[in-house]
Amino acid sequence: MLSELFSQVTLDLVLQSDTVVFHGNEDSASPKSLSGKVLLKVLKRTKISSLKVISKGKTEFSFIGLSTTLYSTVDMDRDIYNSGKLQVLNKTEILLNGKKNQKYLEPGTYEYSFIITLPGDLPESVYSTHGSTEYSVKAALETSSYLPRITKKIPIYLGRIPYSGTRTLISADGPNEIKKEFAEKLSVKLSTSSKCYSENQTIDLVADISLIDQNIKILSIGARMNEKTTIKTFANPDIKKSIVKLISSSRRCFGTDSKSKVLDSPKLSLELRLPQAYKDMQHDIENKTFSVSHQVHFDINIEVDGTNQNLAVNLPVLVVPNEYFSEMLSLPKYSSKL
Repeated sequence: MLSELFSQVTLDLVLQSDTVVFHGNEDSASPKSLSGKVLLKVLKRTKISSLKVISKGKTEFSFIGLSTTLYSTVDMDRDIYNSGKLQVLNKTEILLNGKKNQKYLEPGTYEYSFIITLPGDLPESVYSTHGSTEYSVKAALETSSYLPRITKKIPIYLGRIPYSGTRTLISADGPNEIKKEFAEKLSVKLSTSSKCYSENQTIDLVADISLIDQNIKILSIGARMNEKTTIKTFANPDIKKSIVKLISSSRRCFGTDSKSKVLDSPKLSLELRLPQAYKDMQHDIENKTFSVSHQVHFDINIEVDGTNQNLAVNLPVLVVPNEYFSEMLSLPKYSSKL
């Protein structure tokens, strides 16, 4: 009997997009709209109590961190468990209300559109091993007091293209480079064609190596993309947990005659392929609870007088939402004339 009543109505939830990207920092970004529709297929005349769309978001974390006991004359460092949970979004849109006035739906297909306004100060979505900020939209249909609600929930992603100053977005994209000299050994100039990357893209890293000591042999070069996530507790931002995650890596090894190879072609290249799914790589963010940053760690394994040494250079990069490339870079550029 229960399954027969359930089969009277089916519910589907469709979103125009499951991604919302704010333009600007939390204190300056305008609200964004998330639109969709709820589809009801009614097979038999059914009494409807309510049809709602509920958008929710929460930030939570848990980690073990070092804490120092206050007002103690001796060192009393100890590991303590830190955790927190905060509801950052809870909005309900009522599409049908049959509790005050009885409402029945005759057999047929019904479509109910909705628009949810999301405040611009919401924290971005984050997924890590010790904490997260996650959002979802759920449609819920109540048909009678003795039957469970019929629901469908879809996770949504909130991103942000932050401002670097009072009126400009993050620095205009372009070549990214850094140069470092290792005294009496060699110098390295690292460069990429862009400062900003997103999921499912490839970082083409070029290393321009100039030998100072001509007796040095280059044995191998390597690069890895690291992601650093820092979580701060709600009550005390000085209590924090940092996690470093490997995103992508690449390595090239050379033979015993590698010295001549490097001199013939001082520019060496490596490719770092970034993941396709945003959950596998976070975007660069900075808010009250989470901060995420990325850098390319480049190392050179050399041989000097029969001894192996490892030299390293770090190049910061920005990981941004795809909308940075599809929306922001397509905007016209303006210049002020005095």
